[in-house]
Amino acid sequence: MTSVTAAATAIMLGFSASIASQATPPQEQFVGELIDKAIKFLELPVEERAQREAGFRALLNQNFDMPTIVRLVLGRHWRTATPRQKSRFARVFKTHLLQVYTSQLGLYQGETIEIEKSAPLSKKDTVIYTLILRDGEIPLRLDWRVRETNHGLKVIDVVAEGVSMLTTKRSEFTSVVAREGVDALIGRLEDLNIKIKEAAES
Repeated sequence: MTSVTAAATAIMLGFSASIASQATPPQEQFVGELIDKAIKFLELPVEERAQREAGFRALLNQNFDMPTIVRLVLGRHWRTATPRQKSRFARVFKTHLLQVYTSQLGLYQGETIEIEKSAPLSKKDTVIYTLILRDGEIPLRLDWRVRETNHGLKVIDVVAEGVSMLTTKRSEFTSVVAREGVDALIGRLEDLNIKIKEAAES
């Protein structure tokens, strides 16, 4: 995966959070705590891939609204997919995220994400605007779309330098499904997951 969103989403988990305001909105607090959780497994050596993957899996399960993300990235094709296809796609897509991002994450080196502000996007959604501060380099903008769900606050999208993870993946996936079908997309992701795993283990 070479998109700016993928790269920045990997980068984002290597930084500690800095919040200037004393009266921190819950969505900003949620994002700050999410980053702090990520640091715990990023401090592990890169060679300990299994432990790092377990940490990222826990992060996805606890802090990201994966059912909503899975549905949104498949777009309009979610409605016509069979229950079996939905189940297979959800499983392979989650594995895809785990494989891609754990293969890209480096060691935590003490950099910070500055949480600038938050703004409501809809009745349930809030965007948290953040900057990744890097010594000697231009800050990288990374924004989080956080939703109020029945299970608490959850991330449903990450936007790096204006590029949305959801929009990017939906564009990629719906294009494949329109040409070849849902099963073909699932097969491609399964093959890609195997290649990424083999490359990491070689």
